[in-house]
Amino acid sequence: MESDEIQFVSTQRNQQKLVYRGRCYTLKRTNRNDKCWICASGMRRCRGTLSTNLEATEVIRLSEHAESCPVNPHAFYHHQQLAELRRLASEDTRPVMEIYNELASNAYTSSDTAVYFPSWEQARNTMYYSRAKRYQRLPVRRQDLRLTAEKTTTTSGAQLLAESNCWCGDGKFKIVPSWYQQLFTLHVFLRGKLLPVVYCLTVRKDLPTYSWIFEVLHSKAEEVGVQLDPAKFVCDFKIALIPAI
Repeated sequence: MESDEIQFVSTQRNQQKLVYRGRCYTLKRTNRNDKCWICASGMRRCRGTLSTNLEATEVIRLSEHAESCPVNPHAFYHHQQLAELRRLASEDTRPVMEIYNELASNAYTSSDTAVYFPSWEQARNTMYYSRAKRYQRLPVRRQDLRLTAEKTTTTSGAQLLAESNCWCGDGKFKIVPSWYQQLFTLHVFLRGKLLPVVYCLTVRKDLPTYSWIFEVLHSKAEEVGVQLDPAKFVCDFKIALIPAI
């Protein structure tokens, strides 16, 4: 509901937005004795302002807004949920749409919150923006990409390969970045399920490439003190892969 309480929400760029009586304000300037906030509705003709003390705990002055400037009694809840969606998109590794659907489902359990929860159109850009900030920009050239062991390797993968007597190999071609020809993966059976344990982005799909992959795997296995010797290898018909096994 519309509140006389001063409330704050974080913006997409981690700045503070003030919410008061169903309207949002952004800080314009800090004076010697007060702070001046301006209407954040985006309405061109709205010159609504709000002045607070320096601690922003008390409203000193409030000017009129344009007649077309809307009042949203649930503005704080709406922006609070947007901030939570941004936070989860940044911290949670699940797909952005899955994160949104989960929070939306929780909000839709009550008619009091369902109407004011941000729509997908309102949340999409800000969520993807927050997600993108987690990752470094891709370099211009593939040769400049640096994937360190810290980013790509765990010690459990080699152990799972060593404990499995059946490996499954698979190649995906349509989902890879344009720099590469395929994503080659190795899987093992664990508790009745097929678990991917090795991912290889390759620029070719020929015998030398597959041979090199298995050489690296055996080398890494020796480093952690395990032996790789599966009794069975399952793959679809890949002419170059079969001789490399």
